[in-house]
Amino acid sequence: MKLIEKCVFKMTYVVKILVCFSLIFVFSGVGYADNAEDTFDLGYEAFVKRDYAGAEKHWMRVGALGHARAQNGLGIMYRDGDLGEARSEEAADWFLRSANNGYAYAMFNLGMLYKTGRFGEVDDIQAYRWLLLASTVNFDENAKFQANLLSQRMDRTSLIEARNQAQIWLNEFFFGILKD
Repeated sequence: MKLIEKCVFKMTYVVKILVCFSLIFVFSGVGYADNAEDTFDLGYEAFVKRDYAGAEKHWMRVGALGHARAQNGLGIMYRDGDLGEARSEEAADWFLRSANNGYAYAMFNLGMLYKTGRFGEVDDIQAYRWLLLASTVNFDENAKFQANLLSQRMDRTSLIEARNQAQIWLNEFFFGILKD
């Protein structure tokens, strides 16, 4: 009987340790998520108050960790020149990071950069690709409208290439399928 009691005691002890580690793991992840959202919100509050340097500071912290909305916010500030001169290359970089995290608004912003040539030369294929993805991921009517307008000036081969690139992105993002 004492052997059974010892085994039950040891098992109870092991279960308690496992529960403690599980709780630590769960709460540490939740703490990070809350902290990232709180930091994003601080950046948003600064942005609304037109404290763009403050917004940049907060969004840079969480944007570097993959926060898609912060990355898009940085892209917007750089595109619009809220921190001085417009920095289209940096805007495109942040929009691309956010878009590759699945954020449809960044896809739209990136598509418009390519469509208008604000990122160098106009690139209809890339513009259509990102506008098509924005309309697909978020059912965004404005993105769909812009993609439709853009398609009117594109030839068939360019449209097919843009659609193929969009499909490859979707396959990689949603299904992990890489095309060689």
